[in-house]
Amino acid sequence: MEKKEKEEVYINSLSEYIEFIENLGDNFCLSRGQNKDYELFPGALRKIEENQKYTRNEIKEYLDEFRINFYTFMDKSISIKESEFIIYAQHYGLPTYLLDFSKSHIISLMFAVENAFEEIEESKEHNPLDRGVVYFLNPFELNKKNARKEIVEIDDDLSNFSGPVAIQARKINKRIQVQNGTFVHFNSADKALNELDDENILKKIFIKTENKKIILSNLFKLGFGFSNIYPELNSLSKDILLKKKIIEFLREREG
Repeated sequence: MEKKEKEEVYINSLSEYIEFIENLGDNFCLSRGQNKDYELFPGALRKIEENQKYTRNEIKEYLDEFRINFYTFMDKSISIKESEFIIYAQHYGLPTYLLDFSKSHIISLMFAVENAFEEIEESKEHNPLDRGVVYFLNPFELNKKNARKEIVEIDDDLSNFSGPVAIQARKINKRIQVQNGTFVHFNSADKALNELDDENILKKIFIKTENKKIILSNLFKLGFGFSNIYPELNSLSKDILLKKKIIEFLREREG
């Protein structure tokens, strides 16, 4: 495990990652893995064009139209609360004020390294965004800071809070169940979550591009593949192809 300037922590192997988790406080129970070091913003707050973001009215219109047409494509016997439509909208690709997190730190690591065999290894002039990253969140401290209470439900009036909050909601589809997913909710004026300068709320580790392949290979040996994060048939094909790439990679590495 390496430390760089400003106490940046680099994880070089799966064993170092597990050691880091073992030393985390128990309340850092949520995490988010990214294959690049992007800001922690939900889709609704990301720029769609230079210096332009979605407006609140646009996001509301998208969600209203989604809600109106939802049952055309889904089983009408499904029981969904009004507050839960935003979760389905997030799942099916609409920009929302939700940012995905997981209660499984191993799943988050998979997200950080899943593209290892499609990436070009770092050079001396690499883009710092190319590093993999896993964020670890203490939702209780975040909520105490912005909502003045530890637990926030999806049915609460989320517009009342002074910043992002971790919300509790039902696991209403298979992907959320498999990914052990949960969400952080933002309002339109909120800053990126990674701008929090408070290690009692948010910590992160980096993974160099050249270390992603061996970490992904060792996760695969432990039975973690694309099928563990995307419960769809095409994940089976991706795992079959990944197995071949890992065998070739390990053979070259050992030879």
